[in-house]
Amino acid sequence: MDASVLRKRIYKLLIFSILMVLGILLMAFLFINHADDSLNKATYTTMDQEIDLCVQRVSSKKNTDLVLLNTFARNLNKETDLDSSLFEMKKESDFSSIQFIDMNHNVYSSKKDSKFSYNNLSDEYKDKIKNGFLGEQSTFKQKNKNYKLTYIVPVYGNENQIVGVLCADSSLKPYTDLMRKSISGGNLYITDFKDFYGIQKNLESNEVLAVIKNMNLSENVNGLIGVKGQEHGIVVKKIGIQGWYLCYVNSAKSLNYPLYVMSRTTNYVLMLFVIVVILLLWIAYRMMVKNNEEMEKLAYTDQLTGAVSFARFTQLVRIYALKNNNYSLVSLNMRRFKFMNEILGRDKSDEFLCRIVTCIKPMLKKNEIICRDSADVFYMLLMDTAENKVSNRIHAIFNSIRQNTKDFCYEYEFCCGVICNGARQEKYSFEQMLTNVMFALAQSKEMASENICFFDEEVHKKKEFENFVESNMQQALDSNCFEMVLQPKVDLDTNLVVSAEALVRWKLEDGTYLPPSSFVGIFEKNRFCSKLDFYMLRKAIQQIRKWIDMGIQPVNISVNQSKIVFYHENYISELKSLLKEYDVSASYITLEVLESTVIEDFKLFNQILLEVKKLGFSVSLDDFGSGYSSLNVLSKLTIDELKIDRIFLHIDSDLENKKTKWILEGIINIAKKSNIRVVVEGVESSKDDEFIRCLGANVGQGYYYSRPLSIDAFNDLIHKK
Repeated sequence: MDASVLRKRIYKLLIFSILMVLGILLMAFLFINHADDSLNKATYTTMDQEIDLCVQRVSSKKNTDLVLLNTFARNLNKETDLDSSLFEMKKESDFSSIQFIDMNHNVYSSKKDSKFSYNNLSDEYKDKIKNGFLGEQSTFKQKNKNYKLTYIVPVYGNENQIVGVLCADSSLKPYTDLMRKSISGGNLYITDFKDFYGIQKNLESNEVLAVIKNMNLSENVNGLIGVKGQEHGIVVKKIGIQGWYLCYVNSAKSLNYPLYVMSRTTNYVLMLFVIVVILLLWIAYRMMVKNNEEMEKLAYTDQLTGAVSFARFTQLVRIYALKNNNYSLVSLNMRRFKFMNEILGRDKSDEFLCRIVTCIKPMLKKNEIICRDSADVFYMLLMDTAENKVSNRIHAIFNSIRQNTKDFCYEYEFCCGVICNGARQEKYSFEQMLTNVMFALAQSKEMASENICFFDEEVHKKKEFENFVESNMQQALDSNCFEMVLQPKVDLDTNLVVSAEALVRWKLEDGTYLPPSSFVGIFEKNRFCSKLDFYMLRKAIQQIRKWIDMGIQPVNISVNQSKIVFYHENYISELKSLLKEYDVSASYITLEVLESTVIEDFKLFNQILLEVKKLGFSVSLDDFGSGYSSLNVLSKLTIDELKIDRIFLHIDSDLENKKTKWILEGIINIAKKSNIRVVVEGVESSKDDEFIRCLGANVGQGYYYSRPLSIDAFNDLIHKK
C-alpha cells in the first residue's frame, strides 16, 4: 500500500473520529444544558410565583390591619374609659395589644396590667410616635424574645386636630400562616440579611441556612446554590415591611419532581451513550496504532531507492537545525533525465536512481542524510559549511556515481545547487534554506555545463526584483503607474529652455518611485520596452495637445525609441495613428534613437528614418560616441540632432581631457557643417557647462540646469520664461 494512501486513510479516520466525538459531546452538552435550563427555568418560575404570592398576601394583611386600626382610631371615644375601649378593640381584632398615647405622652393600654411606659420605649418607637403626631402612619418590626409587628396611626379630635396616636402590636403568626400556604415546601426565611427567621423549614433547613448565611445576600437575588451536592434555587424579594426580605430556597426535585426525574434520566442515558462511543473510538484508535510501523515505513522511506522520503527529510533537518545551525543543503538533479527514460526504459532508469543512492550513502558522515523527492530530484544534508569542502565532497560523489554507472552507457550531467548555513554566513531558517537551495539549483540548470552553484544572496535579490518587475509591469502600464517627467534642454546662446526629454518613472503602490535604470534593462530583455516606448510617445503627444488647448506654446519633447520599436513592422502606421488621434503636428516631437540602433542595420535604419521625417518628426541620435561607429555615419544620415554621450565629460587625466576636447571639437564641427544640432547630456557642474560652451555645442542637458521635473513643475518653469 502506498504511504500517501495509508496516510490519507489514517488522517480521514482520525478526523472523522474526532469530529464524531466532538459532535456527540456537543449534542450531549447542548441537550443536557437545555434540559437543565428548562428545569431551572420551571423552578425559577414556580418559586417566583410563590414568593410573589407571599408578598401579596403579606401586603394585603398589613393593609387590612392598618385599615382596621384607622377605623378604631376614628371610633375612639376620648371621653369614655380609654382602657376599656382599647380592650374592646383588641377583642374584635387579631392584635395582641393596643395602646393610645396622647400628646402629653400619657399611655392607655388594652391590657389592664400593662407596664407599657413611654419612657421605656426604644428610640425607634419614639421616632415613629413623633411621626404619628405629625400625621404619618407606619409599620415596623420589633424584637424582644420574638419578632412582632407594630402599627402606628394618628388619632384626630373633633376639630380634625391630632390628639394622639393609636399603636397596635401583632405577632408574626398570622403572616407566617399566610406565607406557608403560599409555597410548596422548601425553606422560607424572613431576614434583614443579618438575622434569619424561619417560616417554613424542611429536612435540609440547617444546611440551607448555613449556606445562605455565608452568602452575600442582596435584594432581588435570583440564582442557584449548592446544598449537600444538589442544586437549589434561591429567590430574595422585599417584603414591604421596614428592612425585611423574604428568602426562599427550594430544589427542582421538590418543586418539579416528574420533570426532575426525566431530566436526570436523560442526562445519564446521554452520558452512557457518550462513554460507549468514546470506547468504540478508542478501540478503533488502538487498531490504527497497530499499523503505525507500516505507516512510518511507507511514509518515511522512498520505496524505490530506500532513501528517506522528502517528508521525513524535512522533519529530520528541522530537528537537527534546532540543535545545530551549521549545516549545508544540497539539491541534486540530472539533465535530460526524461530522455534516459525514453532511451533506456523506466526499469533501467529506476535502477540508475537506486545506484545513485547506493553510491552516496557510504560517503555520508554520521547524521548526514540523503532523500529522493521525486523522479531524479535528490536532497542532502551535509555537516560541512565551507564552500571548498562542500564542493570537493560533491565532486567526489559525482566521480563515484560515474564509476559505478559505466555499464549504463549513457552520457549524463548533474545540476547541483548548494546553500551553506555556516558560522560566518547569514543564518537562514530551514524553509528559507529549502527555497534558496532550489533557487541555486535553478541557477545551475541555466548554466551550459555541469556545475555546482552556491546560493548568492545578491543574485537572489536581483532575480526576485526581476520577477517583481515582470509580474507587475503590464498591470502598471494598464493602471497608468508609469509617469512622464520632463528634463529641460537649455539653449547655450540664450540660456532659455527650448525643449525637454521625456523620461519615465514607475510609481509604486506605496507612493515611491522606481528609477528607469532599475527596470529598463529588464524591459529590453523581455521586449516589454516596445509597449513602454509607445506608451511614453502617447504621453508626450497628449501633453502637446494639452498645451495647445491651454493656449500655451508647446515645447518640443524628445522621446526615446528602442530598436525593438524602431524596427517594428507597424512603427510608421502607429506614428500616423497617434498624430491623427490627437491632431498634433509631428514637429513638436523628437524621436531619440541610440547609436547602436543605427549600426545594427544601417540600410533599414535609413529607410525608416526617411519615412519618419516625411511625417514631420525630428530625429536625434542619442549616446553618440559610446559605440564604435565612425564619424562618416553623420554624413550618411539625415538626422536633426546629435546627443553627445556623458562619458566625454567625466575624464580624470589632463591628457585624456585634451584628447576628448579634440574629438568633441571634430564631432561638433562635422555636425554643424551637416546642419545638425548638437546636444551634450550629463552636464552636472559649472565646469562642464563652461567646457561645452567653449566647444561650441548648441544645447546642454543635465542636473546643472535642472533635474527631471513633473509636468506641473515644468509648466511653472516655462511660464517664467
